[in-house]
Order: sequence, then C-alpha cells, then structure tokens
Amino acid sequence: MNTLGSRIAHYRKQKGLSQQALANECGWESQSRIGNYERDTREPSFEDLRRIAKALEVSVNDLFGSTMQIAESQDGRYTAENVLSPRSRQVLERLTLAASEGRLVEQDLILLEQIARRLEKTDG
Repeated sequence: MNTLGSRIAHYRKQKGLSQQALANECGWESQSRIGNYERDTREPSFEDLRRIAKALEVSVNDLFGSTMQIAESQDGRYTAENVLSPRSRQVLERLTLAASEGRLVEQDLILLEQIARRLEKTDG
C-alpha cells in the first residue's frame, strides 16, 4: 500500500465494496473515477478525497498514509496544533479555507505531498 490509489483500493476491498458501490456512495454515477484513482492515473481533488474517506469510514490521513498527514478534527476540518509557529498556523488556515472553497486542485495536492516528503527527510 505505497500509493494513494492502492490505499483507496485496500480500504474499499476491506469494506467489501465494488468500485461502482464506492462511486455510488460518493455520489458519482460511474465507477471509472474510482478506477482511475486506484490505478493512480488520476489524482483526486481534496473534496473527492473527503467523499471517499467518508464513504470508506476512514480519515483522509488514512488515505494519505505516512507520506502526508493532515491535522484533522472529527468534522474533517484542519486544526492548528500548539506546536505550530504563527506562520505555519497562517499557512494551515489558508489551506483550510482553500480546501473548504474547493480551490485545491490536483497539482496542489501533488505539491503538498512533495513538501511532506521533504519534511520527512529532514526530520529523520
């Protein structure tokens, strides 16, 4: 389970859902969207990730795996932990606003994942 797509497939199968059933749970007519995400041929938007996570009864963090963890509350909104600097809090608040307004696109998620990978390398 080293890609986002493989984690989506894992949790879908664990829940006993077909791609079509998961698509229906997310409010989509066709299963091709799920198939594309699972094959990693298409990156889901943040809103699509939230729908998938809700349908699979997992967190967005579960879908991201250890590559990128997001501070999340029960309602799916980000929370600013006490360990964050004021600048980091400001960035997190802007990301939260952008996500809630649907302004994060696939390239944003890719960039955020790349940043998370670099931070992991510097932490170790």
